[in-house]
Amino acid sequence: MSLRIFKFLFVCNRFNLFTCMIKRSVIFLNGVICKSKIINYYLSKKSFLVCVDGAGNYLKRLNIIPDIVIGDLDSITATNLNYFKKRRVEILRITEQETTDFEKSLMYLKAHNCSDVTVIGAMSNRTDHTLNNFSVMKRYSDKMNIKMVDDKFEVSFVTKSINFKTVPGETVSFIGFPVARGVTTSGLEFPLNNEDLEFGIREGTLNRATSRKIAINFTSGDLLIFKEHHLS
Repeated sequence: MSLRIFKFLFVCNRFNLFTCMIKRSVIFLNGVICKSKIINYYLSKKSFLVCVDGAGNYLKRLNIIPDIVIGDLDSITATNLNYFKKRRVEILRITEQETTDFEKSLMYLKAHNCSDVTVIGAMSNRTDHTLNNFSVMKRYSDKMNIKMVDDKFEVSFVTKSINFKTVPGETVSFIGFPVARGVTTSGLEFPLNNEDLEFGIREGTLNRATSRKIAINFTSGDLLIFKEHHLS
């Protein structure tokens, strides 16, 4: 166990945060906000709501009360933090800087055996934040089912072959992160046949579904998949 995880689990035990298991969760990050229709769709699923630091500023404006606010709490305003405290929202301040607040939230959910995570606000106006969020998501993608959602796409990592439903004409993009070997697809306008996708070498972006089911098979590596949704 790494030192940073040990420190985090120590804090969680101190605050008695392992008293319940979480099946499904929505994490709100302090990035670009989705349209209200998309947010409401995921709120309707009765998920455990995790507010990551500065995301609390827009959750307050949207009148959304999370189950927990987590992070080093250097971005949420004191007024908004007090607002959530008065509504009995759990506040978990973790000051260590070896992990981002996004990773802290995933560590918290992993400790509660959460298996299904949707992330809203992961895409940022700062490119370094967005790429870092992809990196963190990849690190935990073998531990839980994680997808990021913006106004157009659901984004997720896959480490093994996958089939999923789609609608003909939908945009589907996939990128080796950093590489996926032996990629073969069906149900796409531009199929791949035992080909490699590698970051900086070759991508598989701007493809389109031609059937209601897409199959992506590959022999090794990791794929970052962007699947168009119709929630907005």
